[in-house]
Amino acid sequence: MKVVVCYTGGVGSQVIRLLGEHPDHELVGVLVHDRAKEGRDVGELTNTAQIGVAATCDVDQILALRPDCALWHGAAWDRETVARFLRSGVNVYTGMAGFSVPLAEDEELRAACQAGGASLASGGNIPGLISDVLPLFLSGYTGNIRRIRATQRNHVAEYPSAHQLHEYLMMGVPREQAEHATAVDAIWLTAQSESAKLVAAGLGAAYGQTTISTREFALTPVEITLESSGLTVPAGTVAGVRWTFTTTTAEGYPFLDVVNEQTVALGLGAGWRQQIDEPNWTVEVDGHPSIRCQLELTAGTDQPVDSSPALNAARAVNFIPQLVAAAPGFVSVLDMPAPRGYLAG
Repeated sequence: MKVVVCYTGGVGSQVIRLLGEHPDHELVGVLVHDRAKEGRDVGELTNTAQIGVAATCDVDQILALRPDCALWHGAAWDRETVARFLRSGVNVYTGMAGFSVPLAEDEELRAACQAGGASLASGGNIPGLISDVLPLFLSGYTGNIRRIRATQRNHVAEYPSAHQLHEYLMMGVPREQAEHATAVDAIWLTAQSESAKLVAAGLGAAYGQTTISTREFALTPVEITLESSGLTVPAGTVAGVRWTFTTTTAEGYPFLDVVNEQTVALGLGAGWRQQIDEPNWTVEVDGHPSIRCQLELTAGTDQPVDSSPALNAARAVNFIPQLVAAAPGFVSVLDMPAPRGYLAG
């Protein structure tokens, strides 16, 4: 498959590295924001060996490559550019921000898919793995399900984007300001609502609504400077945030709780993540039989122990064959076989 990668941030850079070693996919182009990156070899931009592909800020140049698929990992959701890809027949997978708009209800994107015969999918680890994929997988091994509780405890001190940590997770923000950050709440709530709709549909239930049932903050007692992003988190500001999203059926019955905890420091208090080797994800299904599943990231030679960008990058690359083969339109994990990895050469 001919693949283009949109942007070279924390996830995009790892996608580029994976594609460079993939036996079946060819990286043919990379879209960037920064004019200073224009024309530079993307290997240089991602701290790998030169690979002979030059970065560009020009969407037309990317489309002229006639790729089979574009993997979107931008800092923001650019609906117009994504629509251009789709109308040109380029399938799009977005690992972020795509869940921040109701894709399945977006008529312009739906029309773009049909015009180009292309498919559009979203994924990630939350929304994605913990809030829909893993609960749906586990549901296949139990019956008479009464309630599902999915918990993510993500330690993001190594995350490379200071902007995303500050703007979307409120790290380093004074508590009073964070408590009134309704725009951030709205982004996460919309994202979790889309994920919850998949779970409801998969379980054969009529979706009701998703609400933020609790929101909690933990403050750092000392100033922290995060090495990977350069973000400074002053003493007394937010170093941990935890949302609980509760979803009901159309009849008002609560059936799904998703807990999203994000921290840049350990040991912030009772109930918050204490150790780096604690499991990242836990899913509990109250059914017959009841099931509890824990999943964690482990340290590798080239990644920290809590490397969600690496997980999301692998998910994006593994999604390519199913995405290209899918029928035109918005597709989800309910429409396609589960992505599979590949053996190292």
